[in-house]
Amino acid sequence: MRKKLNFLLLLIAMAVSMQAVAAVPSGYYNNAKNKSDKALMSALHQIIRGHTKRSYTNLWSDFKTTDCNGMTIIDRYSTTQFTYSTNQCGTYNALGDCYNREHSIPNSWWGSSSSDTAYTDLHHMFPVDGWVNSQRGNYPFGDCANGTAKGTGKLGSCTFSGYNGTVFEVADEYKGDFARVYFYFATRYMSRIGDFTNGTGSVVFTTSTTSGYLGLTTWAINQLLEWHRNDPVSTLETTRNDAVDGIQHNRNPFIDNPELVEYIWGNMKGNAWGNGTTPTPTPTLTAPTNGSTVNVGTNTGSGVSKTITVSGSNLTTSLSVTVSGNGFIVSPTTLSASSVNNGTSVTVTYNGTATNATGTLTISSSEVSSTVNLTASYSSGEVPSGDETIETWEGCGTGGYWTKDVQGHTFSWYFTDAGIWADNNKNGALSCRLGKSASSSIHMTQDVAGGASKISFYAANWSANEAAPTIQVMYSTNSGSTWTAIGSCSPNTAWQQYSFVLNVTGNVRFKIQQTAGGRLNIDDITITSNSTPVLNPTITISALSLIEAEQGGASSVVRGTVTTENNDENINLTVSGNFQISLNKTTWFKSLVLDPSGEVFYVRLENTNTAGEFNGTIQASTTQVSASADVDGVVNEKAINYGDVNMDGTVGISDVTALIDYLLGGNVSPFDADAADVNQDGMISIGDVTSLIDMLLGSGSKVGVPLWDAMPAVGGVAVENPEGIALEIYNLDGICVSTISESGIVELTAGIYVVASDDISRKVVVK
Repeated sequence: MRKKLNFLLLLIAMAVSMQAVAAVPSGYYNNAKNKSDKALMSALHQIIRGHTKRSYTNLWSDFKTTDCNGMTIIDRYSTTQFTYSTNQCGTYNALGDCYNREHSIPNSWWGSSSSDTAYTDLHHMFPVDGWVNSQRGNYPFGDCANGTAKGTGKLGSCTFSGYNGTVFEVADEYKGDFARVYFYFATRYMSRIGDFTNGTGSVVFTTSTTSGYLGLTTWAINQLLEWHRNDPVSTLETTRNDAVDGIQHNRNPFIDNPELVEYIWGNMKGNAWGNGTTPTPTPTLTAPTNGSTVNVGTNTGSGVSKTITVSGSNLTTSLSVTVSGNGFIVSPTTLSASSVNNGTSVTVTYNGTATNATGTLTISSSEVSSTVNLTASYSSGEVPSGDETIETWEGCGTGGYWTKDVQGHTFSWYFTDAGIWADNNKNGALSCRLGKSASSSIHMTQDVAGGASKISFYAANWSANEAAPTIQVMYSTNSGSTWTAIGSCSPNTAWQQYSFVLNVTGNVRFKIQQTAGGRLNIDDITITSNSTPVLNPTITISALSLIEAEQGGASSVVRGTVTTENNDENINLTVSGNFQISLNKTTWFKSLVLDPSGEVFYVRLENTNTAGEFNGTIQASTTQVSASADVDGVVNEKAINYGDVNMDGTVGISDVTALIDYLLGGNVSPFDADAADVNQDGMISIGDVTSLIDMLLGSGSKVGVPLWDAMPAVGGVAVENPEGIALEIYNLDGICVSTISESGIVELTAGIYVVASDDISRKVVVK
């Protein structure tokens, strides 16, 4: 087959400058090597500054490239499966309504000007749940161990040393991602960091001379370093970094070279980067979370114990374990560095008799430290018939509305659209508040042994401006499998006690459900019984999102959580079907052993070679209890866009260049071999280049059949027009030198020309 040599040369020249970068270009960071501290940060600033600015509208389409798994948005604030093309905000009133464009560095920190380059910098822009985004507002990122759940994140008072204001804590799997975004931002905009200190921006960014060139406050540096170290760079990050580079033409150096964080802000300050010096691994205590609260339980006479997971990384010295507070003891009191690096546990026991006991657990060494708040209670052993056990909610975490397991002051509960609050209607400091839907309820997840003769509680509607609520009281003697109604009431604005007599024997538990009206408060739930509560172990597995992949591609990864109450056995976690599970998103298995207190785990598709839908089951079990959750996945057939060789979503001149580069050198990335077989003959050859050019010039369905051809001729160039289509021939000055409307051959003097067909209703002129 005759080749269109002259036209190919012209296409190559046109396309050289149009190739997109999809990996770290060779030598990209050369100017930063052998530099340290401010010189290193300044060199990185020069490398990544001056990127192509996007419009705010562009971001919607950009997200399809940067943050989509197929057509499903990757949301870092919730587990909602948003569809790229149909779920853009819009208005929102609740979790899961729609997704919008999140400035991970709030734009209010620099005045919200859309003309600012930072306003649309994709490295810090993410598609997230609109409602959660509104809850996050312009608060900084940070740890808030006892915060209120907002999607997969939490909002509450900061529990990380150095700041006590309100912060938003993202899910563990994205903490490192956002930390590296902030390090990028401080570097990319280091010459104007003072612009980003409006409002709470001053909590994070600073031009203070004590900070020097670092651009971040001491608290922010320490918090972000912890997130960066505990959550290493993932494939999701590197893939996104490549995609952003392909759009706005700069990279996040702290994803490409994570150790740079240590050279600028961490333990390698003062050392030159890139000269062979290796960063010293940073000792880190990843669990328990500093500032968190653990309820040890209720001592009924023989003591009550709670197992607490202790884990870390890069520790080299042994850790001491101490506990304070009357009645609390801990074992063991010393942990080796290796045991904590591999994951271990300590057991806290409460033997005291205080009704509301508090203490602290401290795990520390010369390298790390973590302090945990402890709570516990006491209830005497076998009590005479007619004595009362009271749920007061005192000492519990606050917030809501939750749909989750909740440890009350006395009993374990499951809350549905309910929370614990410091409202006006209460006895003591806290009370329980139900929402205003027919699904709002609380029910016990443990039995009261020996039966009950009566249940009483105080209640009132939350606001006189809302309709009076109606609640139904139920009990169960089969651990919650079925519920029997014993009565209902409609509390009003008066805070008063309501009582219901049942006189049942054996094990019993209670449920209070709202059936109509507005919100209400409930406190001091009193159970008149002949024995004390029996704290049965429970295991719960969170619902899992759909796992998606393209045939032959990487699987998405979803997060799950196993939670337990009153469990002291290791948990066996297994998965069936075409799935694997992991604790670190690095090593994958079909079965795992979890700590007694439960852990976060991750699930992915095991094999993506076959398209279709897959179903499996996650099973968590001990010798006493078990729980299961369904897991579903789908492998979508690979959609082949013939001609889209460089995988940028369109068929254009850059695909011709990519295909030629592949044929000449074989090292092109990204490259879709299926799409490159344009003429669908089962191999990639020069014939596919010809077919691709024909496609671009309007041959439509006649791929591989040229409507015209160009070839060398004696002393010039000849253009053959076998089908007699209308052609115009231009020289490189854009002058039309010949037209052809009939079949035949036109010979031209030596030179390079562009042949344009009216069949595609456009003309291409290159000067």
